[in-house]
Amino acid sequence: MTDGEKKRKFIFDKYSENIIFLKSNSVIDIELKYDRTYICPICLDQFSEAALDQTLQNPLSLEDAPPKSLGGKANILTCKKCNNTCGHEIDKHLTERMQELDHHKFLPNIEFTAKFEINGSTIQGKISIDENGTMTAYHMDKNNNPIKLQDYIKTAKKDSIINLQIDKKQVNPINLQIALLKIGYLLTFEKYGYSLILDNSYDRIRQQLKNPFEVIYPLDFWFKAPLPKEIYGVPFIIEKGLEAICPIFPLKTKVSEYVFGTIVPLTTKPIEDVITELKERFKVQKRFPVAFDPMNGGVDYLTDLKAISKMKTWINNLK
Repeated sequence: MTDGEKKRKFIFDKYSENIIFLKSNSVIDIELKYDRTYICPICLDQFSEAALDQTLQNPLSLEDAPPKSLGGKANILTCKKCNNTCGHEIDKHLTERMQELDHHKFLPNIEFTAKFEINGSTIQGKISIDENGTMTAYHMDKNNNPIKLQDYIKTAKKDSIINLQIDKKQVNPINLQIALLKIGYLLTFEKYGYSLILDNSYDRIRQQLKNPFEVIYPLDFWFKAPLPKEIYGVPFIIEKGLEAICPIFPLKTKVSEYVFGTIVPLTTKPIEDVITELKERFKVQKRFPVAFDPMNGGVDYLTDLKAISKMKTWINNLK
């Protein structure tokens, strides 16, 4: 058995046992198709252990949240159809935007393409910045007209003023935000399993992830703010009237780290109301001014019935 096969089997067992545990303790009420069932958290289709076979048309595949290119790891399974749609149409926009931010900061140990212009003559090249912050510019023979390149080289002198334009990534600003929503939602599933995400309160998120070219979920759901590392994870906002789940996670490029928070709904009130209030507060204070419950303490929210029951009772009492 390969490492990938072992990883998929481990995750399948972990969450199929979570379903059985929740159902046997009357935490969820759902009809299961198989004795051992895994439900894709995005489409909610049910899969048997046979779906771990990667030669099938739509097997269960490893999902990285955050994307592996931004420091994440394979921590759950989604079906191949959902994985491919979210990966190609959503994740790439986030990865490229994070890399673009590094380029504009001219951070050490990065390299990127750019255009150089002198007196109306423009060529394609690249910028390389070493570990000491020394920047070197190169022209690119393969990407330039040879005659135009030679004219540029003749024009460029030691004291020439060269205009630099960093090549822009093909980033869709909507898909960029949906990628953040996907991370927050999947981290919520990773921690709390099926005790939360099977509720229809999360249908809008699922529809948004499956339809990345439409705006279904309010796009103002994310924030960047200085937060203590001990709050990173999937805490709850417990302040009265603002109750929500707030996944907080770092995104790591090769040279930098960006921390994001996302607002994922509970079942108690329209998510727009929570987002609007939080954004208004954030305009006034730089730090995120709400009361959190980190929901940590070594508790396993997949198997600890007492903790799950306490969480569900708290949520139900909010209604």
